[in-house]
Amino acid sequence: MKMSKKEKYLLGILGTVLISILYYQFIYINQVKKLDVKKKEKVEIETRHDEVLQSIKTLESRKENLKILNSSILEKSSDFYPTILQEKIILEIDKLLTDSGLNGNIAFSPIEVASVETMVAPEVAKAESSMKIIADEYNGSYKSEEEAKKQETPNAGKDEKSGEKVESQTGVATAEQLKVAINFTGSYDTLKKFILSVQEYKRKVVITNVAITPKSEAQVTGTMNIEFYAVPKLGDDDAAYLKWTMESVHGKDILFSTGAASGAYNSTVEEQGTKVDINDFVMMLRPTSSELPVLTIGKAKDSSRETYLYSDNAKIEDVEIEFNEENEKIYYKYKTTKDFYPKSNTSVGKEITTISKDIVMEITSEARTSTNDNSTVKLKVINNTKKNVNLIIKSDDNSNPRVSVVSEGNTVNVTKK
Repeated sequence: MKMSKKEKYLLGILGTVLISILYYQFIYINQVKKLDVKKKEKVEIETRHDEVLQSIKTLESRKENLKILNSSILEKSSDFYPTILQEKIILEIDKLLTDSGLNGNIAFSPIEVASVETMVAPEVAKAESSMKIIADEYNGSYKSEEEAKKQETPNAGKDEKSGEKVESQTGVATAEQLKVAINFTGSYDTLKKFILSVQEYKRKVVITNVAITPKSEAQVTGTMNIEFYAVPKLGDDDAAYLKWTMESVHGKDILFSTGAASGAYNSTVEEQGTKVDINDFVMMLRPTSSELPVLTIGKAKDSSRETYLYSDNAKIEDVEIEFNEENEKIYYKYKTTKDFYPKSNTSVGKEITTISKDIVMEITSEARTSTNDNSTVKLKVINNTKKNVNLIIKSDDNSNPRVSVVSEGNTVNVTKK
């Protein structure tokens, strides 16, 4: 059969269309799908790439924040025992009783790990006079029951939701605990002295209950419950506490013989007495290789750590502390390159009552660990008071000191130890 040119032309068009349809159906669509997959992979890779670059950019600040967090944890846990050692606690209680002049017998409960008890005072409904409603209505502060319910209703839902959220996010805090019961006898003054010494003790010791009965006009007797808490520590700051130093002879050869006990006990208890601390402010300097911030500055014995500032500058950190006097009161304020204290009333500062007649600041430094350890603090002290400012620098590097001091105003004394 012979085809005309027109038929050949139409067959060519039909073949082209069929080939196009087959290409589109079996090749093009598959290639488009693969291309879409590759585009998604590209977006994911670019996103991961940007995240990695962002992480690299914030790596140093994260390291600094980690050091600050570690320092905060160590400082907040410093008041707690690293672990409960009953032998050590016996010595500590004995010293507290002896120093206060209180006589007591000690009874221990077994050491346990339990949740920390929350002391909540019971709510007591206060009786009101029948005239109070009339007086409140006259003064404009009286609210009807309907008005009170309207104000309480919106907040009730929020309180429930926030309570559920807190409960879901907060776990039960547990700690190693030791409960001690003390049967005591002594004067009321010695009892108050003992309670005060427990409240001011270097470790977290809690008096949960005290019961007193008179024994005579000058003497009282009673019982007292004390709790000791211990949490694991991140560092080895409490390594000395874990060492038992009483290696020589203790007590008596014959248990119930007359006479005082001999051996290491009495001398060790006396050696555990600490010197009077006269520091008003403290500063700690560490090498850059430390897991803690290079600089920590704050008010001495600040258990809340509210006054503490941190910096992890690997090079030179400028620190300025200023003391002012107004109306015979002393005020202080200080700042680093990134932070300052106090956050409010920055023009005058925060009031302080100094421990001694002078303003004392102890700076504890460390020797440089290598040639790459370049962390340095330039401390500027401005003394606008009648008091002397005494800076005590301990353990600084002899050849390349880590801290340098410049001063303005009145007397600033620098002592290196």
